[in-house]
Amino acid sequence: MPKSEQTSWVFANVKGGITRAISQLRKINSVETVTPVTGRFDLVIKIGTNEPRKAFSIVEKIRKIKGIASTQTGISLQKISNPKKDESEDPIAFALVKVRGAFKNVLQKIKTFPNFVEAHVIPGEFDIFATFHGYSPEELLETSVEKLSSINGVTAIETLVAWTPTSPF
Repeated sequence: MPKSEQTSWVFANVKGGITRAISQLRKINSVETVTPVTGRFDLVIKIGTNEPRKAFSIVEKIRKIKGIASTQTGISLQKISNPKKDESEDPIAFALVKVRGAFKNVLQKIKTFPNFVEAHVIPGEFDIFATFHGYSPEELLETSVEKLSSINGVTAIETLVAWTPTSPF
């Protein structure tokens, strides 16, 4: 995977001051974005490596931040992206997708969605992590996220919607 595509994602829960935790996370090298979200997680953190040792080291730093209660990490094994979308724009919705069968077919279908930005095959509880842009959460839910469940092979979806998008720093 080219260096520009080396990505891991950390899904974190925060107890207490989320603003303070975000401020501390932004000080960690290799943390590219921090996005507060609705759903079972409080934050989606993008880190600039998929190399396990580096990712582990960064996650250890994340876990030491006051207020970070728990984390779950997804190391990207494969990435697809939409060349028409600017990945530097903050996503406003994320989807964690469980897949039964071939990932290739699911990834090809997701890639056709109008608000699709990028998707990563990740090991763990979920198989695919996808990001979407749009003008509003409602638009994304209608045009992209709700369509995920209709893809043959998708067995479960969890949606995380940004409530205060953050910019890369």
